[in-house]
Amino acid sequence: MRKVYVAACILTLALGCFFVAGVQAADKSEVKQPVKQDVLVTTVYKVYDLPVYTRTKGFSFDLLMTLIQKSVSPKDWEAKGGKSTMAPYPQNLSLIISTTSNNHKKIAKLLERFRESE
Repeated sequence: MRKVYVAACILTLALGCFFVAGVQAADKSEVKQPVKQDVLVTTVYKVYDLPVYTRTKGFSFDLLMTLIQKSVSPKDWEAKGGKSTMAPYPQNLSLIISTTSNNHKKIAKLLERFRESE
């Protein structure tokens, strides 16, 4: 069941990126180019080395995802009405994140600081 969920998330992210990449105007002869900062980019972040553990569950994607969503442009995430999404990929302890390039830079810095704090 979990594999189906992850596959559905990946497909949703891929389709979301496809539809965001080019939006057609009402007159089909012209195509509006998306504003670069609004284009969603999907990136896989390996997080196996981060110290995100609970007392009972071991590694916790939920804690890490909450940290990212509260620290990086909170209004941009789907849970708050935005377009950015995030899905865990437990097979190799990764996060699949679809958000803007600017938010990806912030996420990379956040994860880097988190690693340095160990």
